[in-house]
Amino acid sequence: MRILVILLLLLWQGAAAPSLRAQCLGLSDLLAIGTEPTALTTPQVVTAHLTFEWTFTGPTAALRETFWTVPAPDGGSLPPARLTLRPQRPGQDVVLKTTQANCVRELTRELKSRKLTAQPVTCPSCEAIRFQGVGFEATIYSKMKGDYPYVVVVHQVPASISPPAAANGPAGVKTP
Repeated sequence: MRILVILLLLLWQGAAAPSLRAQCLGLSDLLAIGTEPTALTTPQVVTAHLTFEWTFTGPTAALRETFWTVPAPDGGSLPPARLTLRPQRPGQDVVLKTTQANCVRELTRELKSRKLTAQPVTCPSCEAIRFQGVGFEATIYSKMKGDYPYVVVVHQVPASISPPAAANGPAGVKTP
């Protein structure tokens, strides 16, 4: 009887795992989306980096924003994860909002494994930490109020966009 219960639990976890795993995007996926120069104008470019569980919602008369979500496993109205893009100069931000702490823990481990220094970020109503890598910054917000307690913002300048020449000093060193 114990073996049957254990097998049922393993099968149940295996069936639930893909939808939970689908909500978690790795750093490589977030960076790949961020470097796509047409990501803001061509949704298929972003969709190609996501698993089949993610669905795209385009602009409507009531909502001008475009985003991708993973449907709630229990059929609830709040998607457990939401991905948006926002234009920045230069580049763009990839914003992942999620209800799953494990997604943020995995991403934090991945950033730390790259030996990136964690820098605290001032956030009066949450906890936030920023990791700066070569060509990107990843900021992780935790304990946020609202529907999504975890928000990850990855800013990366696409390779096709170079920073203004005036901002670079000798040998590409940025000057204040």
